[in-house]
Amino acid sequence: MSLLHMSFAGAVMILAVTIIRALVIYRVPKKTFLVLWGITLARLLIPFSIPSALSIYTLFVEKEPAITSIGDMSVTTFEPAIQLGQLTTVSSNIPRSDFGICIWASLWAIGALVCAVVFSITYWKCSREFQTSLPIDNDFTQNWLSSHPIRRPIQIRQSELVSAPLTFGILRPVILMPKTTDWNDEKTLQYVLAHELVHIRRFDSITKLILLIALCVHWFNPFVWVMYILANRDIELSCDETVVRQFGEQTKASYARTLIRMEETKSGITPLCNNFSKNALEERMTAIMKTKKFTILSIILAALIVIGTTTVCATSAKVEDSQADSAVLSAGIEKTYTENGKTYYVLWDGSIMEESEYLEKYPTPEVEWWTYDEYKEWLENEKQELQSILGATGSINGEEFTWTQEKIDETIAMYEEILQEIKDGVKYSKTVSEDGDPMLSEAQEPPTTETTIEMAMDSVEQQEFAPEDLLKQYGDYGISLDQDGNMLFQGELVRSFYDGTDKGDGASYQYYNGNGTVDVHTVRSATENDDGNIDSLGEIIKIEKDIK
Repeated sequence: MSLLHMSFAGAVMILAVTIIRALVIYRVPKKTFLVLWGITLARLLIPFSIPSALSIYTLFVEKEPAITSIGDMSVTTFEPAIQLGQLTTVSSNIPRSDFGICIWASLWAIGALVCAVVFSITYWKCSREFQTSLPIDNDFTQNWLSSHPIRRPIQIRQSELVSAPLTFGILRPVILMPKTTDWNDEKTLQYVLAHELVHIRRFDSITKLILLIALCVHWFNPFVWVMYILANRDIELSCDETVVRQFGEQTKASYARTLIRMEETKSGITPLCNNFSKNALEERMTAIMKTKKFTILSIILAALIVIGTTTVCATSAKVEDSQADSAVLSAGIEKTYTENGKTYYVLWDGSIMEESEYLEKYPTPEVEWWTYDEYKEWLENEKQELQSILGATGSINGEEFTWTQEKIDETIAMYEEILQEIKDGVKYSKTVSEDGDPMLSEAQEPPTTETTIEMAMDSVEQQEFAPEDLLKQYGDYGISLDQDGNMLFQGELVRSFYDGTDKGDGASYQYYNGNGTVDVHTVRSATENDDGNIDSLGEIIKIEKDIK
């Protein structure tokens, strides 16, 4: 999955969470949105997703298998997403043409680096400033720390550089209080320290670090910036909710007044720090006053929201098993290019894959061919099977018929013709059905070992094509001849060459050399004649290698 796909999928998830947040923020536990933002972060940073039939992306999957009929059998095949003759749009002799991709990658890297540097410098400066803070050691802080033990050592410090309480640090967290803190107002201090302790126990600093990483990676996506703002707000809302439930709903008003008194007035960014009163004060006040006890209905609603949103927006389209078997559909080749002697495929998701890696991931199915002896043995058994069903009822394409002796003889005669063709060198592929019976597929003429150059005349007659005419016709497109008269394409010995149309239809010239190493074909234009008919053998556009 490419970065753009991840970013787009993340944007869809962010949009969904933002809408849901606006509708039910005061009706469900605030942790609901922390879970949703966590799933969104996973969608943005993990380059794969779980497929689901309920995914919203399933609506955009349109490719279906095509059913073709071979004789009286139905065989499921798949039409390639791009026709064979059109798989490549860049000739292999042209230098890498994905210059735009390189520019985009460079711009993305620069943007990500700038964001990372800015946030790192800001945090470094804040940390340097916070190091000048002084530890607080009084009876209240000692009693509070002893009554709230956790595995990580907590420090309570005081600084004139902050105007509202905040927490920083992961392994050795520090609660930093303003210098103007009234240490005699124990009620307010209980609220503030309880709020900061929730941040510490939940490792919210790590959550904010992951948010910053997602922001740096997807800096170009405005939805990710929206997520960063809203997720930070929801972290604070969830802490407020926890504190109110800890001290009781009767403390909502006094806790809200504490929030107002502690309102931060100092401007600036403090990444990886958790502020007691940082932003969206009005939203926090409203959320505090509307905090209620959890009900079974609110918990069920929260669970449905998380499960439903994740299933619909955070999963990918489920590909049917039959479709997954199609390498062309899975691979989605858009174009190819050659660099440093290696062939690369550019897939439709923007990713680039070297030929060997592509063939390993999307292997070409191996084709088994009937041998004469194998088919002869099968035919002997089939003759007995056919005689045993004399008088039985069968069906072809939904139409019933009776197996008469004449019908059996016709079928055997057809099979014997195939047997003779196999003996003469015609290759028939074979597959095996679920019940173990062999099935016939279409025939292929075997290649000859002689070097031939032929021209089709009226689709029937053929004649030799002189070498000088060959060079005159194709010399400007990379075709040449060696001293033995063998065809070369860009210096490589040609095995097969087809001169057809831009749609891969038909062939005007055919060439085969069993000792060759590359297969090539022409791409021709298709034009409309004066009589309205389509001339599929127009001018040559280019000659390119076949995709294997």
